Amino acid sequence: MRQRGWTRRYPPLSGAVVSVLLAAFVLPSALNVPQSNPTQTLEFAPIPPEDDQPPPPDSGNLASLGLGASSSTIGETLGGEGSGPPVPPPVPEGIGQQPVTKRCVGDPPRQTEDRMSPPCVAHFEGDNGGATYAGVTPTEVRIVMFYDGGQGSVTSRGQETTPTNTWKDLDDPPSPDDGREIRIMRAYQRYFNDRYQTYGRRVHMWIHFGGTAEQRTPEDRRAQAIEAHAKVDPFAILTFATANSDAYVDATTELGIATFLGTRSNGSFGQRASFFLRRPGLAWSYNPSLDNRADMYASYVCDKLLPHPVSFSGNLDHGQPRTFGLVRRDDPAATDFYNFGLLIKERLEGCGVEFVEGPWSNAAAGVAAFRQADVTTVLMTTASVDYTHAAAGISYYPELMIAGDDGAEMDLQGRLFNQAALQYARLITIYPAVLDPQAQPCFKAYRDADPEASALDARESACFWFHHLRQVFIGIQVAGPGLTPASMERGLRAIPAVQSGDPAVPACFYRPGDFTCVKDAQAQWWDPVGRPPDRNSTGCWRMMENGARYLAWEWPPGDPEEQRGTAETDPCNTQGADVT
Repeated sequence: MRQRGWTRRYPPLSGAVVSVLLAAFVLPSALNVPQSNPTQTLEFAPIPPEDDQPPPPDSGNLASLGLGASSSTIGETLGGEGSGPPVPPPVPEGIGQQPVTKRCVGDPPRQTEDRMSPPCVAHFEGDNGGATYAGVTPTEVRIVMFYDGGQGSVTSRGQETTPTNTWKDLDDPPSPDDGREIRIMRAYQRYFNDRYQTYGRRVHMWIHFGGTAEQRTPEDRRAQAIEAHAKVDPFAILTFATANSDAYVDATTELGIATFLGTRSNGSFGQRASFFLRRPGLAWSYNPSLDNRADMYASYVCDKLLPHPVSFSGNLDHGQPRTFGLVRRDDPAATDFYNFGLLIKERLEGCGVEFVEGPWSNAAAGVAAFRQADVTTVLMTTASVDYTHAAAGISYYPELMIAGDDGAEMDLQGRLFNQAALQYARLITIYPAVLDPQAQPCFKAYRDADPEASALDARESACFWFHHLRQVFIGIQVAGPGLTPASMERGLRAIPAVQSGDPAVPACFYRPGDFTCVKDAQAQWWDPVGRPPDRNSTGCWRMMENGARYLAWEWPPGDPEEQRGTAETDPCNTQGADVT
């Protein structure tokens, strides 16, 4: 379904209590459930300007979400459409009628410099409800980050490997033996507690390192979830489990633990939308569901390729009608990627795309079949390095339309493809524009908490985890003092649906029945000789329209080449690791 009317918003949430007396009336939740039942919820992007009007303040998706604050009266909102005037910018600490304990920024003010952070709640006084849920006390919220053990990576200390089957309390004193995950998450624990409003409670984090690759069976996952429950009894878990991650999340949510799915390019790619409905309100993800990802990609093919002739291949077929080939993971054991390919296939068939399907495991046979069928445009639901080399081997250069899969859009991965073939590729990615890695909110947050932190660790590791951890803290803040999974869901669903007007800020909101956040994507093209400013190697994905982001079925009209610029006009998107 095409998403329209995204300017509709939820009513603002009520202000937080200003005293113990008011708290008694509003607890266990400081939020009001929206009275209407709109068709869309919210997102984390600035509202784009209309016509010649000046752009609104750079305040992020959550800007119009009215959050509880003891420094404002009920009915006041942060730039929203409520009954009261906007809350003024926070006064310096120690000045004014209310103390300021959080150093909010911006106009309208938000918690941090990050444009996806919530509206400012500078101070809280009163009764937070005490032990409102498992893992919540009057002074603490317990959180576990789960990470598979035995994984090696290059860090500021050389080659490091995550420990296995062990725990780390991030309140323990630092040790020279602390690995990358411990160093980064300890800094982030400090940062988010300092900057976000947690209503008199401190978020206390543990890292649970799981077993090696042989210890990731469904039975192992359930045992790991039970172990976390018994050891910490957490309110929430942020999991980066790879193989059989669904078994882990099923177990944690069955235990009543709010669980946030973190994803990386080396394992769990994502889950179907139906997966989150098994335990509604307990399983969440910052990254989109596989269904949302499939909509973003398929809508581009259906609207921008299907109606138009060939325009960006390396063959002598420009201007001819497009003939499509499809490459997808066909091994059900690769659950995430297999399901993603099926979803895209269904959507393509639904809009009338006819295609020849090539085998995933035999690139040479697939390329030969495509050439025999005069395929002009190869649709890749998961990028295949082998297909590009096989095609170049017979001097066959069709249009390549790649669905970003958390790996293909990374610079280092791109350089593994055949460069002659990949120059005729276009890619759809959910990842925002990154022109300067050190200007990213994730990098700045890490350095804010640890000024001596390694730039390599910040860029190559911390920024992968930041967005997922931020979503946990956003959930805690928008839940208000009476923290429960139910109050957290009410807060997250109160974020208004707003299309992004900033390439660096995704549209991030929750539609009814949806528990995943990012809802838009951008289009890119590969430049084999492009070099981002921070790179030592050549090859980069260049962003069309400077990285303009679009919701599914909202792509601009016309063929893709109508939006493509040149190496001088389309900047490189600096994504992924660069270890050369």
